[in-house]
Amino acid sequence: MIVGSLYIVGLAGALIAFILNNNFKMGIVVGSALPSLVFALLVMVFAPYLPITLATEAPVIFYGAAFIGMASNKILSSYLLIGIAGFLFTFIYLFTSPYFEGFGGALGTTAALCFLPVWSISLLKKK
Repeated sequence: MIVGSLYIVGLAGALIAFILNNNFKMGIVVGSALPSLVFALLVMVFAPYLPITLATEAPVIFYGAAFIGMASNKILSSYLLIGIAGFLFTFIYLFTSPYFEGFGGALGTTAALCFLPVWSISLLKKK
């Protein structure tokens, strides 16, 4: 149940940032940082009522998945593929985060590695 919620968080983080960036023209920084801040503050407020795993992992997953939402709709315009990339980010984060302990840039690198396969799928669909 909790792990399923984390996958939804990753999917939502990528989609919300993508929509704010492209549809509402907020730009990549504000479109990613603003929803991440709001989500983190909401989790802090409700942390006493949330399971500890959700309270500690969800903000990191949302923030990392929001990096995927920084993509331009000129490069990838499919909401479905952006959502899949956010879902994939959560999967990779949950299984590899212990190995990246102490390394800087792990969230951004993981987000880029999750974006590349879905972008490749979109390129293959066009051809």
